[in-house]
Amino acid sequence: MQWIAYFRAAMARFFVDERAQDTFEYVLIIGAVVVAVILAVTTPIGNNLIKGIVGGVCTAVKGISNMGGVTC
Repeated sequence: MQWIAYFRAAMARFFVDERAQDTFEYVLIIGAVVVAVILAVTTPIGNNLIKGIVGGVCTAVKGISNMGGVTC
């Protein structure tokens, strides 16, 4: 039961410290990026956008590199 008191004290210190705010902000940013990626992959508009970006990058790579065997 001593570990419960230690855990509570550690959590109390964490939430009082400014690191909790930084951590929460990073979690929000990561969550927003994950939601955006999931929406981009699952919706038809996002799927077409991703295909267009990949196609454009492949075209740019082919245009820049004259090496043999480069495929996209």
